[in-house]
Order: sequence, then structure tokens, then C-alpha cells
Amino acid sequence: MAVIDKPLKVEIVERHQRNYPVDVRAMADDLGLYVEEQYLPDTISGMIKRNFWNEFTVVVNDRHSETRKRFTIAHEIAHYVLHRDMIGDGVTDDAMYRSAELSDAVERQANRYAASVLMPHWLVRRAWMAGTQDAKALGRAFRVSPAVAEIRIDELGCRYWPS
Repeated sequence: MAVIDKPLKVEIVERHQRNYPVDVRAMADDLGLYVEEQYLPDTISGMIKRNFWNEFTVVVNDRHSETRKRFTIAHEIAHYVLHRDMIGDGVTDDAMYRSAELSDAVERQANRYAASVLMPHWLVRRAWMAGTQDAKALGRAFRVSPAVAEIRIDELGCRYWPS
């Protein structure tokens, strides 16, 4: 597997953010990440791990909702793009997307990046201006949980945008 430099990773991510909902599985594939759904304890949402050949696999809990799986994949993509050198043999994220292996600051950064992967500001603005102006409706449109949509609405200051 070829090593992808950070600017190319960002370009690949942005290429998948032209329309919503963002196809994070295709994004992962284009980044060279394998995505597997496996049985995991309810407290584990997912993980990213590196194998002997320097290939990366994102594992998501097969029992979680589709919106949670999508956020988990985006979160692990964030670790791959932002923290690849910290992954080692694997980073496991719990249901709150925190890892015992990484600092809270790194996990918060991965959460913010994951939200921006799934709900990039330009697509949120497009949806908002088209009349999708509440967390439940945005969540449905972007295939994320209403909680993620609400946080993104607040981060972007959507309520201050002209209708």
C-alpha cells in the first residue's frame, strides 16, 4: 500500500464532500482504509489498527445504529488523517469516542474533524439555506444523529445565518 501524504488525504476527503450525505465508506476506501463491521462490546464504538504490512483497518461495532457507525468511521478517518503516527497497533474508541491510548485533546480533535467530515460547513450552509433548519431534519439529511447535527449547528453559528 502506498503511503498517502497529508495534503492528498485532505484532497481525498474533500472530494467526497460535494454532496450530502457524505459517503464515508467510499472515502475510507479511497484513503486505502479497510472498513469491517464486527461484534464489539456495546461500550466500544470502533477502532483503527495497523497491520504488519502498514495497512489500516477501521473496525466498527456491527450492533450500533447506522448513524453511529458513520460517525465512528469518520472519527477513525480523523485519526488516520491527523494522528496516523500515533496509531501504532491500534486505537480503540469507546462509546463516547475517547481512547485510553490517546489524550482527551486528541480525541476531541478527532470528534470535531469527524463532524466536519460528515457535515462540512459548505454543505450545511446549502441545506440550511434550502430550508433544512433544525437538528432532526439536518440529522436525517446528513445521516447523523440529531445530537451531532445540533453540535454542528452551534459550531457553525447557523442560527445567525439569513434564512
